[in-house]
Amino acid sequence: MQIQALYRISSYHLNAQSSRTFRSGQKYLLLFVNSGICSFLGNAKLHSCCSPDIILLKPGQTLVPATKKSCCSLMAVSIPESSLAALSDSTCDLVQKFRFAPYGTSLIRAEIASSMLMRTMLARLDSLSAETHELGTQLFEKSLFTSFLIIFLRACVQNDQIHQLHEKKILIIDDVFEYISQHLTEDLSLSTLEQEFFVSGVHISREFKKSTGMTLHSYITKSRIDLGKKYLLQGLPVRDVCHLCGFGSYNHFFRVFKTECGMTPMAYYRKERSPV
Repeated sequence: MQIQALYRISSYHLNAQSSRTFRSGQKYLLLFVNSGICSFLGNAKLHSCCSPDIILLKPGQTLVPATKKSCCSLMAVSIPESSLAALSDSTCDLVQKFRFAPYGTSLIRAEIASSMLMRTMLARLDSLSAETHELGTQLFEKSLFTSFLIIFLRACVQNDQIHQLHEKKILIIDDVFEYISQHLTEDLSLSTLEQEFFVSGVHISREFKKSTGMTLHSYITKSRIDLGKKYLLQGLPVRDVCHLCGFGSYNHFFRVFKTECGMTPMAYYRKERSPV
């Protein structure tokens, strides 16, 4: 294979009047945002990105700049799958790695250091054709491009890990809800939740407030009071109800119940049990 056939590097400058559509064809297309802000439509999603972001189009995918929202400079590298096969070895199958890189039209939030390194490598590869000396040019180009591919794949892995961590932070709130409902009468202090979920109490509180709009303490208190109402309507003594709901003392339960409901526990019982 001729070394020039391994890849093709291009540059693009988009503005509000640009109507360019990027199509990967039968190749992989990597778009590096050098400057400006870009908004693209891909897979029915709007992707907003800027430097040092990278956009990955797999074979057969299309990316359309959102009209009047993209004004940026891009560096693109087109890579045939045959190039990946030619550069693979027994320790790393680049064809397989690229197939399982982030799914769909992917926006990769790369670290500044690795993104800048990849851009520098592309610029160096792009300048090789202008060199007059030929000593080891093909070997150097092949080695440099292979290193570029590995660094890109590592950026994809790191991007996936960050995404998975974000998803885990979202999912953990559902786990907190489930844990609270199953342990409502037990100790639900932040230290207990920290030990259960291996996440700081501050983080749990912040994510809970972000997801529900109410504090963790308020939710637990309201849930315990709601449970207390059910026990009261079953005719259980107030002092028994306060312990069954997870309150440490009768006075605490009485005070919180009156604050939440605007009446005492017995007043609530009489009001709900009185005939209409």
